[in-house]
Amino acid sequence: MRALLVNPWIYDFACFDLFSKPIGFLKLACLLKELGFKLDYIDCLDRLHPAMKKLKSKDHPFGCGNYYNEVVEKPDIFKDIPRYYKRYGMPPYIFRKLIKKIKTPDIILVSSGMTYWYKGVFEVIDILKKEFKNVPIILGGIYPGLCFEHAKNFSGADFVFKGKINDFLNILEKIFNKKFSLDRDFKKLVPLYELYPKLSYISLRTSSGCPFRCSYCGWYLIDEEIYQIPYEEVFKQIYYFHKKLKVKNFAFYDDALLYNSDEHIKPLLKLIIKSKLNLNFHTPNGLNAIFIDEELALLLKKAGFVEVRLGLETTDPERQKITGRKIDNPTIKKVIKFLKKAGFLKDKIALYLLMGLPGQTFEEIEESIISAHNLGVKVYLEEYSPVPGTLDYQRSGLPKDLDPLWHNNSVFPLFKGLDNYLRFQKLKDLNHKLNISR
Repeated sequence: MRALLVNPWIYDFACFDLFSKPIGFLKLACLLKELGFKLDYIDCLDRLHPAMKKLKSKDHPFGCGNYYNEVVEKPDIFKDIPRYYKRYGMPPYIFRKLIKKIKTPDIILVSSGMTYWYKGVFEVIDILKKEFKNVPIILGGIYPGLCFEHAKNFSGADFVFKGKINDFLNILEKIFNKKFSLDRDFKKLVPLYELYPKLSYISLRTSSGCPFRCSYCGWYLIDEEIYQIPYEEVFKQIYYFHKKLKVKNFAFYDDALLYNSDEHIKPLLKLIIKSKLNLNFHTPNGLNAIFIDEELALLLKKAGFVEVRLGLETTDPERQKITGRKIDNPTIKKVIKFLKKAGFLKDKIALYLLMGLPGQTFEEIEESIISAHNLGVKVYLEEYSPVPGTLDYQRSGLPKDLDPLWHNNSVFPLFKGLDNYLRFQKLKDLNHKLNISR
């Protein structure tokens, strides 16, 4: 049995490789390998792929970088947006050349990221169907997990699943007319990073689920069970990838990495420190400050965490309550002191703020920006992206059948008009100036 796995390119107004790898998709590859499949893999977002050598994009420290991109025609609903729309990643002509070299597979799996990136998913599926006629295509990932009916009706895939591993195994049984079973827990499978010709970093998820139900976040709709991989197993993965693939940069993409810290992250960090591997660790997803005490702050520093990013979202106390009570201002202030005492410089501590939440005024956002900067750290602004099924999506009064393209956080403010969009731009300019003047 042979399987072809494809991670599509992205269509968006902005996109950056911030330790971005399809972790769940690579675990699915591991599952297929254990089931006896021979694998072919193409990640259209692989900046280091040999086929992309002549189109090399700018690298940044620690393995991140700009994707190769090309300006493309905007979808009609974005025609009035004063920004370039681009395809990020591997150009289609290179993708077509690569798949022509591949032996015809028995099944094809296509991954997906954000709901508003579906255009790239559709395009890849269309190319694959023309090249490999009558080969079943299975679509999974975040997009069908949140917009299942849209994916089922419009993607062109033969099978669509939301992410449950049993659903995937059932699809395999329908295709091959035989029983498939997994001898161990899917959550414990190790992402098959060996499929990449070259790597500059590894992204890991040491847990699933989240103990919080923030009104703007929909991850629990996809991954509701709270589970943590034993910290000894996580350390083995880090050690293996470092020694086998020669990687020094590791990014954690857990939604609640620090949850149950005494039993999970603290003993993991102590193992890392004891090993003296001299690695760099990153938290692009943001950490929940409520779990950080003085000991954990020191362990993060000693283990090699380069920058600590904390999810604050807003400094408005009332907004903090109605979005889930995940954090409060006194806790953030205390944790910043812990981190600075542990040795993190102020430009290596960052706060994430959300703007554009339902009911949030421009004045409230501006106040949050200024208050966050007064804490003496860096501030990253994140535009709110409406996620179907969440409380804030309901609060927004948005139609259930809204085109997922409008979920794009870069343009969602335009859903309420150009003036709204321009005011958000001014807030981003303010934040940029304050970051520079810090």
